Amino acid sequence: MVEQIIHLENDFIKVGVSPACGAALSYFKIKNQKNFDVMRYTDSVALRKNDILSMSMFAMIPYPFSIKSGEFTYWGIKRLVPKTHPNFSYPIHGDGWRSKWVVEHQDATSVKLSLSHDKEKDKGYPFSYEASICYRLNGKSLEIEINLTNRALMPMPCGFGLHPFFNKTPDVTLTFDTKNVWYHQNDPIDRPYKTPSEWSFKDGKKLERAVFDTCFGGFDGNAKITWPQEKVALHIKSDEIFSHVALYSPNRKNFFCLEPATMTCDAFNIASRGIIGSGIQSIGKDETLTGCVSFTVEEL
Repeated sequence: MVEQIIHLENDFIKVGVSPACGAALSYFKIKNQKNFDVMRYTDSVALRKNDILSMSMFAMIPYPFSIKSGEFTYWGIKRLVPKTHPNFSYPIHGDGWRSKWVVEHQDATSVKLSLSHDKEKDKGYPFSYEASICYRLNGKSLEIEINLTNRALMPMPCGFGLHPFFNKTPDVTLTFDTKNVWYHQNDPIDRPYKTPSEWSFKDGKKLERAVFDTCFGGFDGNAKITWPQEKVALHIKSDEIFSHVALYSPNRKNFFCLEPATMTCDAFNIASRGIIGSGIQSIGKDETLTGCVSFTVEEL
């Protein structure tokens, strides 16, 4: 049985949301002559299996990317974080993407979902919190609002991000600006360094066969993806809190990921080493962290 999909649609775009599978998107289409898939389409087999790694996009809550050691120290207390997916040897992307979310409200063009995590009862992040995510279609834009509220007694280190899987065509072009590199796969350098010119997408360039597993800092929140042959572009606009962005482009795959996030990979442990700028947030009891990202389609 295919899991329930909530379909949102207006005159320009349509998306599918799966509450049972991490509140993830199962498709994001522009309503042109080809019904072009801006993001990778999720097939029925993946939906039946609740295969989150085959979805179109999911949110990373209450932390993005990985905690390499499976532990971190905060306020002098060592916190252990369990693995979140059998494919990875360390906790990654938080709890939200592996959870069933509750639908709080829905109509033809929007849906709001919520998640409650109790550290005493639920396996996962060692703090109690509540989260919500709202998907809203507004003209040619998909607007996403994330809220994360600390329900623990002491301040909670946290963050969030979005993990979209974009359609990778031979001519796809990326445009976004960054100041430094915080993480690159197999890179022995453990401190941020200036973005090399060959990794700069400031003036726009084709992704082609380049392989990336890289997290950048100094991101201004704006990006553009262009599919010239399809005559389609996507503009990404993120709130200031999304100061980092990851580019994941594996070899010989039909997708790539451009992921706006509030902090870098392994930010907890980086911050504990006294390195500033990792983007880690700390919110007090009942305080809420909020961030919005919009994806706006354009026909060229």
